[in-house]
Amino acid sequence: MVFQIPQGEGVQVTWNAFRRLAAASSFLAEASGNSAAVLSSRKINVSINSLGRVIKLTDLLEYTSVLNVNEGAMRAIEDSAALTVDNAIQYAVFKGSGAAGRIQVGQLADTKTKILSALMSARASSFSLNTGTAEAGRLQWGLPVVFAASVVRLSAVSSTAPSISARLGPIGIRKAVNQMKRLNAKPLANGKYLAIAHPNALATMMGNDDWKSWQKGTVGLPQTTMYKHQVGEVHQCALVESNNQPQYRVAAHSCSLTTILGEGCLGGAELDGAVKFIISRPTAATTSDPFKLASFIAFKVRMAGAVLDPSAGRVLISHEIAS
Repeated sequence: MVFQIPQGEGVQVTWNAFRRLAAASSFLAEASGNSAAVLSSRKINVSINSLGRVIKLTDLLEYTSVLNVNEGAMRAIEDSAALTVDNAIQYAVFKGSGAAGRIQVGQLADTKTKILSALMSARASSFSLNTGTAEAGRLQWGLPVVFAASVVRLSAVSSTAPSISARLGPIGIRKAVNQMKRLNAKPLANGKYLAIAHPNALATMMGNDDWKSWQKGTVGLPQTTMYKHQVGEVHQCALVESNNQPQYRVAAHSCSLTTILGEGCLGGAELDGAVKFIISRPTAATTSDPFKLASFIAFKVRMAGAVLDPSAGRVLISHEIAS
């Protein structure tokens, strides 16, 4: 859910969400009631960040290009803006607590080699701020982590021949969804949890014997998903594909990170509406470019993401064959 921030309200965003009340634990007497419960809420505070990118177009390129430069530039800048918004939300899920973490999300250059570099020998509970205490200097994640494999540490999984349970599939998804259900995490409005997985993780899953057996044993799924290449669902969890999901790729291990979300897990806030696109061309009053050689196409967005309910989400880490 993305909230709009009105002007003149500062750069801090605070979410408040009521905590659930437990069931009644005592009987009511004929003439008196039990003690009143306290209605409390959790508070999450984040700061708005400004993000943007600009493309420079020369007049020579516009005059000589065999392609439509303006149309191509707008397509490229729109795609960059979409990835930027996705990364801004990923900051909250993954290592968004420090400057170094902001370059370890999505497809950014540092992600493949650094997002798990200090965590391969860590227990799952130490990944997240909400489930454990990390070692000094380690950035903690916003959501709790589940290992697909039944291991204490990711480094225990074979990099060349990961087991069926270590790969993305029904076993790992069942473990993650079960943890969320134990904590009363609600599914989304369609009655399903949402799993966002990288294409490499889904391709590995489709070669997983456990997934193949699930497909064969479910009426209609082979016809409606395998031929149309729809990913489908398992254990009340709908799987969708995003090539902007983080991956860890080093010589020793290849891992994919799948984000599983329930209702109310994540929130986003935008200042001044949605993404703004800006086209700047030199005019008669432009003094910095007297020859009018360049134009600029840019976007900017001011937003922040936050984990509102860590019980309603998990990051499932699965292994792939190193390539």
